[in-house]
Amino acid sequence: MGDAQAEGEGPRCVGCGGCVKTLFVQYSPGNIRLMKCDNCKAVADPYIECEFMIILIDLILHKTRAYRHILFNKLSMGSSVDKGILYRSTLIHIALDAFRISFSKGNRADGASSTSIFSTIFNCFEVIGDAFLGNIIFMIMLFLGVRFILKLSFDITRFGSFHHLLYSLLKCLFSHQML
Repeated sequence: MGDAQAEGEGPRCVGCGGCVKTLFVQYSPGNIRLMKCDNCKAVADPYIECEFMIILIDLILHKTRAYRHILFNKLSMGSSVDKGILYRSTLIHIALDAFRISFSKGNRADGASSTSIFSTIFNCFEVIGDAFLGNIIFMIMLFLGVRFILKLSFDITRFGSFHHLLYSLLKCLFSHQML
């Protein structure tokens, strides 16, 4: 086993969360054999053969096995495609949250509408800033809550960027039998 396996990286069984050497053996294109987990003696990751819609339905149903498949066996945070998806989904989330904040502020307005372009731009930046700051505070509280509840010690200097921190946090949540 390499250093990645020793540190808990690499493929995991979606049933028990234990490390496995490999998820499948490919004999020829389209001909694979799924490997079994040494701990629970079940197929390590049956989601390899599933279409994305089935995985998405299981994610919506909050099945731990589906989350483990995505976090441990599907994503490799080293690829630029995954980083692009993460950045785009973050921007979409902040934009939707800003729309929610703007909509809730619009319902409470005192009726005085300003037509000044500077006022409109200032209001847009204020709403986006509120959404961004609120999400950062939420992530910090989530990080600290997981750290204290699971009594894990995270080394902040180990994470090169925010997406590595978020990815590691999610992996810690789903590697334990919490759900």
